[in-house]
Amino acid sequence: MMIVQRSELVRSAPLLSHAPLLSHEAKASETIASENAYSLRGKRQKAEGRRGKSILARFDLFNYGSTSFLKIVMSQLKHFRLGILLPSAFCLLTFLSSCEDSFEPFQENDKFFFTMYGFLDASADTQWVRIAPVRNTFDALPEIPDMEVFIDDLESGNTIEMNKKLVQFGNQFNVINAWAEMKINPGHTYRVRAKNPNGVESQVVVSIPDSFPIPKILTESIPGTPPEYFLFIDEIEHLADVQSRWHYRLSTPFWEEERFHVFSLKESTNEVDSRMGKYSVQLDPAAEKEFIMKNSLVLSSPGGQIEFLENQYFIASAGPEWDDNISNIEDLIYNLPDGFSNVENGLGYMVGIFSRNIPFRTCLNEERELTGCPEVEPFW
Repeated sequence: MMIVQRSELVRSAPLLSHAPLLSHEAKASETIASENAYSLRGKRQKAEGRRGKSILARFDLFNYGSTSFLKIVMSQLKHFRLGILLPSAFCLLTFLSSCEDSFEPFQENDKFFFTMYGFLDASADTQWVRIAPVRNTFDALPEIPDMEVFIDDLESGNTIEMNKKLVQFGNQFNVINAWAEMKINPGHTYRVRAKNPNGVESQVVVSIPDSFPIPKILTESIPGTPPEYFLFIDEIEHLADVQSRWHYRLSTPFWEEERFHVFSLKESTNEVDSRMGKYSVQLDPAAEKEFIMKNSLVLSSPGGQIEFLENQYFIASAGPEWDDNISNIEDLIYNLPDGFSNVENGLGYMVGIFSRNIPFRTCLNEERELTGCPEVEPFW
């Protein structure tokens, strides 16, 4: 099984409200932001909304001046983890060099007004997206811009205005998240639009997929051999992501810290069309635990310990806006394919998803048939 390392979240800094890792503005960017130091306080996530904040599609791109852009990116890399930022910077330069409409920074722009990234999740009660106005300066000001952001339900006609939240990363970066407590309905179509004081708008329309059955985990046990585990997923047209998520605690005699680690399983998922489901992926929790332990330096310290607290699986389907060139939801953050944008009068990419979060457990119904286990709240 191929294990793809994803972000590791840490309970050691103020909650960053799922800010995007990389910021894309046509004239000038917001900035790169590390997603590796989230503070989580108890069940604060539950109060602020379920899955909508868990893996928010979180980025805008940098500005289009590739020479100055590269210098700035390289100067900022020393502040953050290279394992995440180097792929992001490479992807970004590829995107910028491939854009059909050349766009030079710090020049007059009457075509792109906002950058818009993220997704609407029918399984979340709070929606979070990244909305940023195009600027004519490189550095983003540490203030919320004068703009209005709305979500329109095109089926019901209901409209809700989103709140704006400034997220500051020390003295380096300032980013804006838009959020709203809003239940998104499967099968509905929504429009997200941002408007500036002059009345000009950028907008994107996304369709929410229908719900799908709770995925099932099969445990195969043969005497004398380690058990094998298989995840089966059914009734999904566009499989957006499959993730294994770990919650664990590191400790020494002097301190302790809770962390979270995500492994992407999407590339290991196969289309099988069996009676168990349309997709299947073999799970290897032992290999994932070993990976985490080998990369936990605290274990080399005297008295260093690691305690694995919980393992969950996140599965997401996407609406028709999903493009199969996008490998998984994390591509919206780290590796968006060249030139992708579905925003009218703006830049960026947004989709609609339906997601499920299940425990690592095998469940049977009254007839002793394999069934999906009840969903659980995300632990971040």
